[in-house]
Amino acid sequence: MTTHALTLPRERPYGLYAISFGFFLVLLDTTALNVATASIERELASTISGLQWIVNSYTIVFASLVLSAGAIGDRYGAKRLYQIGLFLFTVMSLFCALSPSVGALIVLRMLQGLGAAIMLPASLALLSHLYPGAAERARAVSLWASVVSLGFAAGPALGGALTYWFGWRSIFLINVPVGVVAMLMIRAFVEETRITDARRIDWVGQGALALSLFALTYALIEAGRSGWLAPHILAAFATTVLLVALFVAIERRSASPVLPRLLFGRSAFSVCIAVGVMVNFGMYGTLFIESLYLQSARHLSPLAAGLMILPFTVLPTITTRAIDRFDARMHFKPRLVTGHVIGIVGAAVMALSLWTSGSTAILVGLGLLGIAMGYIMPAMTTGVLTSSSAEMSGRASGILNAGRQVGGSIGVAMMGTLVQMQHGRGMLISFALVLLGFLVMAVVSARAISFAPVKGGH
Repeated sequence: MTTHALTLPRERPYGLYAISFGFFLVLLDTTALNVATASIERELASTISGLQWIVNSYTIVFASLVLSAGAIGDRYGAKRLYQIGLFLFTVMSLFCALSPSVGALIVLRMLQGLGAAIMLPASLALLSHLYPGAAERARAVSLWASVVSLGFAAGPALGGALTYWFGWRSIFLINVPVGVVAMLMIRAFVEETRITDARRIDWVGQGALALSLFALTYALIEAGRSGWLAPHILAAFATTVLLVALFVAIERRSASPVLPRLLFGRSAFSVCIAVGVMVNFGMYGTLFIESLYLQSARHLSPLAAGLMILPFTVLPTITTRAIDRFDARMHFKPRLVTGHVIGIVGAAVMALSLWTSGSTAILVGLGLLGIAMGYIMPAMTTGVLTSSSAEMSGRASGILNAGRQVGGSIGVAMMGTLVQMQHGRGMLISFALVLLGFLVMAVVSARAISFAPVKGGH
């Protein structure tokens, strides 16, 4: 095995910021789009199901291909893959801005998702090789999370302002200059990293996984229009079960499984993957339904709705920085548990906000959920990377982010369908599901993870 990475300490911060900047763009686009969904609904005459597909066409491709993208990056070079993904994401953003219909926008969002799927595991693989030691890697992950979360934080306000003054297409156009700057930074400050004996890719297992996610998403979204017991909905659920069973059978016989058993044999890794699924389920599901609720039921403008959502997206960054003086690797278990407890309270307040006419309960509830994410996300990422070796970093980060995107896709599909079918009651059920998920993961994190630091990098 041979690897190549930046080694001079004075060069590392520039490389770290360059790696973070491109994915900053991805999260900026994600949160900005959620604020613009009501405007897209009006201009393109879309249904809620159409909006769900616009959001989820991106996450389905992202979740399905991010695993293979990590392995490809290990084999052919993480920097090269990162540049390809960033270029594709930037170009597709331009085409999304020119999209004439819901169908065209859905297809272009799929290609955007492909670019993001290529970028993310490459970014974390570059980070792991840039900082090979477990302790310094944990600090780098916290800084990476802080920079990237700025994109998540800025999205609602920027997306609301752009949509209010220039229309929803401008939220895609803004990606173009940002993407160009990110490409220049990567070229200047990051050197190539490659693992010459990287694993082969199990394309059959990868295909079964992608099709099962598509079938599940289809069933959850289209149930909002057809009902849970419609024949094609039941057929889609049955297809999901069969494809998952096929995937498991393929994995057991594969010499290079998509989900390596070695990594899942470590409790910290497995728990952090489950946490990633749950966090994105609540995060993206809440963003989707709350953005529609504020503009449809509360009759707020896109700008006002974006400002209302700011506590949800700004407080993760503030929280992460406030507690960054602690070693995230040493303290990631209590941070996970604390974050989930705060999330339980936040989801409860969001449910109560449905019975109030003012904005206080919404702001408090979204703020608490934001604080919860600020505790959970850096600790979750640290747990994954420090429980895997540098050689497995591409696969580990790919699995984490595939799980997160699966959770986000299911969250948008399920919560959007509940709101479409049950209206106000659907919002209540959605927040109850988020609360239950946080509760389960708080218990699992407390019981399944040791307080001892996870040893990584060996």
